Amino acid sequence: MNAKQKILDLLKSEQPGYVSGEHICRQLQVSRTAIWKTVESLRRDGYEIEARPRAGYRLLASPDVLDPSEWLSGLRSRCIGLRAHYVKTTTSTNDVAKELARQGTEEGTVVITEEQTKGRGRLGRAWQCPPRAGLCFSVVLYPRVNPMEVSQFTMLAAVAVVRAFRRLPGIDARVKWPNDVYIDGLKACGILAEMTAEADRVKFLVLGIGVNVNQTREELAPLGNAATSLRVQSGHPVSRTGVLRAILEELDSLYTLWQAEGFAPLKGLWKDVTLWYGCPVVVRGLQRVWEGIMEDIDDNGALILRLSDNSTKTFYSGEVSLRPSPNSSGGRFLT
Repeated sequence: MNAKQKILDLLKSEQPGYVSGEHICRQLQVSRTAIWKTVESLRRDGYEIEARPRAGYRLLASPDVLDPSEWLSGLRSRCIGLRAHYVKTTTSTNDVAKELARQGTEEGTVVITEEQTKGRGRLGRAWQCPPRAGLCFSVVLYPRVNPMEVSQFTMLAAVAVVRAFRRLPGIDARVKWPNDVYIDGLKACGILAEMTAEADRVKFLVLGIGVNVNQTREELAPLGNAATSLRVQSGHPVSRTGVLRAILEELDSLYTLWQAEGFAPLKGLWKDVTLWYGCPVVVRGLQRVWEGIMEDIDDNGALILRLSDNSTKTFYSGEVSLRPSPNSSGGRFLT
């Protein structure tokens, strides 16, 4: 830990009080001049720090940056997020995370960036992550599963994001199968799971999560009437570090549950927060469209559709997209 991080931790530990220069000198074994230079560096990074004679220094406000110094100290997690790799800009956090996984990084390692220039979603779609507004990060996992079971973790991540969003007042987030999180019918988060595997086992799994946090309506306008952000939904700016910490904590809790009890309890949680479960839906493939009732998912995360002739058909996430049926009553469940 460098001097800047140590001073920041000391200031945070006493916030909103002061920390004397003498105390900082003793803790870091450095001169007052060195402390002053470090404080000035923190100010240039966006930290508001007050200096008062005979009182010392105190932290007034922190910038909304995704540096681990801003979210690691308050993270309540057993595994996920305890190790972090931060880059100000990158093409894709998933690519960085996969390279770290190949090198054997610890399970739960998080790769996070301020700006992602070539992010991607399902079916090769692009995912934009503008600086200071979006939240893009990836998590490295080493689950002992076969490749067919990887979709379980996309669903686990989606439930974690929903639970994190619902910590914010007035946010009723829901999952859209297989990998999106919606608020009021508009997309606020996308999830992309990528793996390296052998024939019968996954070597490592990377969960990429992109969240629209502080984008304005004007910034979202090029996407049409399809996307929203936590800022738009709440009516005010939202702390990205707070959202990140909440998602990581929920991921850690659900991953611990999966390790202890398997997919069954997560499947139940997923059904409770999923759009159109039990409702008429349209499943669109490359060359054909099916309509039926969204009846269930299997243990591999595949969608089970009940057709009009009472037969069922199973769909995998890489094949199709899902929409509500024009015949749907608009309710979440059929009675």
